[in-house]
This record gives sequence, structure tokens and C-alpha cells, in this order.
Amino acid sequence: PGFGQFLTTEKSYLPSPVSIPPSMRFSAQSLAVAAACIIAGGVLMSNANLGSAVRARAAPKVAVFRRPQAASRGLGRMQPSAQITGLQHVGTTNWMVPQVLPKVYVYDHCPFCVRVRMIYGLKGIRHDLIWLQNDDKQTPMSMHPQQKKVLPIVDDGGRILIESLDIVKAVDEDPRYGSPILRPATGRKDIDEWVKSTKALMAGLSRPRYVMTYLPEFAFQSAKDAFILNHPIDKSKFSKGDPGIFEEYREALMRSDEMISAVNEKIREVEDMIYSPDHVSPGGLSYDDITFFARFRGFTLIKGVQFGPKLVQYLENMSAKTEVLIEYV
Repeated sequence: PGFGQFLTTEKSYLPSPVSIPPSMRFSAQSLAVAAACIIAGGVLMSNANLGSAVRARAAPKVAVFRRPQAASRGLGRMQPSAQITGLQHVGTTNWMVPQVLPKVYVYDHCPFCVRVRMIYGLKGIRHDLIWLQNDDKQTPMSMHPQQKKVLPIVDDGGRILIESLDIVKAVDEDPRYGSPILRPATGRKDIDEWVKSTKALMAGLSRPRYVMTYLPEFAFQSAKDAFILNHPIDKSKFSKGDPGIFEEYREALMRSDEMISAVNEKIREVEDMIYSPDHVSPGGLSYDDITFFARFRGFTLIKGVQFGPKLVQYLENMSAKTEVLIEYV
């Protein structure tokens, strides 16, 4: 059986269900209509708010989790918005609309995909955000120049862009979208060393949660199983495809208290690494922010991680600027 089917725990390490305010609840009739449209691969329209089509692909989320307006209490529960997933820049007033929208193929959990989503958000460029199922090999391989199952991939009017930082650079320096906004990376060895020191902890905590959380790329059990079999937590013990990885994921979840405690000890060090809420390094927004936010966003999925106030402010601020939602904050 798949990991998501047999896993049971006495203690929940995932966010509890979100209470949806009455004003945001959908009627049974409206949900039935929405489900029919999604299954048919149709287009959902909202005359009141959206003003443009939202493409339904596979089995995407039906609500976007958004950060509360009042963030004074720090890391709090996100509330679902009434918007439909797939529409980027909801609420942005001054954003560029290319004649042909770039098609941005991503996974939600993927930090490299987050990098690309960030630059489109920071520059306010309208784009078609497409979530692929994790076991969909055909779509990315048909576009990738080396026929690899790798995301992100951007189809910019027929021009295929690959490799996350190369895409970020191409978009930032594209004259169609104005002057570049990112400064060069500053070579922050302190951040690189911290990420390396927590790599095993991050894998053990985040990977089981990815497939237990309703991320769009894991809408089907086959997609969850494909991810697990391709992502052993400890590569020295398991090779890709080893069925023992399912048990490894379950055991990792059972060790959550131990690993969360270790992360909380380490994450205190991050406070001194953040220059300001607007940029992690001195001098302004840079490639440091692209890599830093994309990496630390993954920790926000883990219930029990105690973020310091500077990290909270930075993550919330960057999430608002990019409209890349943080999972649990």
C-alpha cells in the first residue's frame, strides 16, 4: 500500500484542519459544478473577481491557503481564500501581461520551482502556472532538451527555459519586463553551511509530510508512491525504487519530536543571518533571497518548528511580495 494509505500516528505532526469561515464556504451545488468542470478539464470563470480563465490540470487544489492579514502573532494558521488555485498574482494591481503568457511548469514542494515563481512574482509578470503530477514523466520529458523529468520548465512562447537560476536570470534580464531587480549573489557561506548542516533533518521531516499534505502534484496515490520511491531519506541505506523506503518514511515520522527539537536548536542561528525583512543580505534584493526563501519555505510545512521573529518577518514579507504562499505560516 502507498505511504499515505497505511500511515497512522498517535500524535499529529501536521497542521490541524483549517476552519473555513461561513463567508468562504462553498455550497454543495457550487462544489459539484466546480468538480464537474475540473474533471472535464474545463475552465472556471468568476465574473465578480477573477476576470480571466483559470486552467484546471489533473486534480489541483480548490482553495489557495493565504496568510492572515494580521501577522502580529507570528506564525499563525493560514486561511483559505475563495480564489481558485492556478491564478498567480491574485490581488496585484500593477502587473505586466505579456501578449503570450509564459507557461511555468512546477511542483509546489520543489524549492527550485519556488525560485522561478519568485522572480515572476517579484516583477509582477502574469503567467500560466501549471502543476504537474509527480508521476507524469511524459510532459516534462517532451519539453526538456535532454528529455529529462525535471522541473521547473518554462515555455516562453515556444522558447524552452530550464535550470532554475538560469530561468531567474533570463526573466530578470528580459527587456520586456523592465530593468533587472536582482543584485548578484554575495557568496553567503554561512547560509550554505547552515543548509548543509540541516540537510538530513530537512529530508527526514519534510519528505513524509509532502506526500501527506494535499499539494497539487500529489493528488493521486501513484504520484505519492513515485515520489517516495525516487526520494529515499538516507541514500546510504536505500537506493531509488527500494520498497523499504515506505517504511523509512513511516519511521522518520515517528522520530519527529527528536528531529524537530534538533531543528529548533539550529534555527536559532538563522536570526543573525538575516539583514532585514526585505533582503537577507546587505545591499538590497539579490540572488541570495531567491535561494534563501526557496529553501526555508520548506520548513514552514513542519508543525512545531519555532521560527525566530526576524525569520518570521522575512518569510511573511517575501511571501507577500512574491505571492508564493508559505505552507504553515
